[in-house]
Amino acid sequence: MLSGLIAAGGKALGGARFSLISVMPGFLVISVIAVLMRAQLYAPSQDADFGAVLPTSKDAFATTLFVLLAFIGGVLLRPFEMAVIQLLEGYWTTPSPLAPMHGAAVERHRRRRYRALVNIDHADGTNSDWGVTEPTTGAPGRIGARPLAELAAMDRAAARRARGVARARRVRRGYPVETRELDVSPTFKRDPQGELLPTLLGNALLRGERLSGDRYGLDMPVVGPRLFPFISPRLQAAVNQQLDLISASASLCVALAVVTLATLPLLVRLDVWSLLPLAPAVVAALAYRGAVAASLHHGTLLCTVFDLHRYDLIKAFHYKIPEDVRSITELNRMISQFLATSNTDRLEKLGELRNQPMDHPSDDQDVLQRGNGNGPA
Repeated sequence: MLSGLIAAGGKALGGARFSLISVMPGFLVISVIAVLMRAQLYAPSQDADFGAVLPTSKDAFATTLFVLLAFIGGVLLRPFEMAVIQLLEGYWTTPSPLAPMHGAAVERHRRRRYRALVNIDHADGTNSDWGVTEPTTGAPGRIGARPLAELAAMDRAAARRARGVARARRVRRGYPVETRELDVSPTFKRDPQGELLPTLLGNALLRGERLSGDRYGLDMPVVGPRLFPFISPRLQAAVNQQLDLISASASLCVALAVVTLATLPLLVRLDVWSLLPLAPAVVAALAYRGAVAASLHHGTLLCTVFDLHRYDLIKAFHYKIPEDVRSITELNRMISQFLATSNTDRLEKLGELRNQPMDHPSDDQDVLQRGNGNGPA
């Protein structure tokens, strides 16, 4: 009966996503700690006894209570999923204990990005043969003879440079790029190469946000929720799947980091079990890299969303779509600023939109009807 109630509750709260993201991390941490305690691994003078790990009939109540607490813990921790992702993204503000490291971490990524840019610019400024010129001495129509070992060394050097440039391009793709200024205030300045966050995950997600909307004058964090009802079903399913993958990887990374901390006392045993903390640490690092890779693909999906639905917000406001790109971008910028401002400042921003021509389509052509599923797709 209890398992049925938990299954029904999990389905109502999100089904497999709830179990994977909310319940599994806490269940993993508590299970590992319980196994270590029952196996007496926390006692340096005791030998490991895994025969006491498996629950017996006397532990039925404790097992049931454990499963119930894991479910309740998942429900309580679900609202903090975004906080976990933001922690890994690098939004370290006071009173976060990581706030003092924010500046140093950002500077590290700034230098890493700069080195990648230098390598790419150097490669773009050289010839296709990586700056290697062949002498023209010797027989007419033939390149001067060179020893085979020297030619092989040249090929290996060219291959190393090619791999270095490819690696630099991969590094550069992980950082945001500013494509235009959304705020035209003379006192507002942005890094022309893109804003930076102190973590790889944060920079990968920020790149998708900046690149997707800034090209069209749309501020993605502001207008993204407004565009959500208009996304085509297949694209929406792909975006949701990628977000679930990022959340699951981030939750698993944090859970494994906690497991690593929980297994650190095993170092004092000075035996084979002292190597146990390495396993969750390595898997946590792999989970984090997986979240970064998923975030880069998520950025591509965000760009696709804005490529296909960038006019839907204008239609939802019943404004007439301008004829030229510059006017469309300016109208998108005004709408983004209007939506981003507080209620007390919106009247001021509304003044810029009052002179925009409006278009009121019939119900069967209204984009809002389509978003509600009441009109043609």
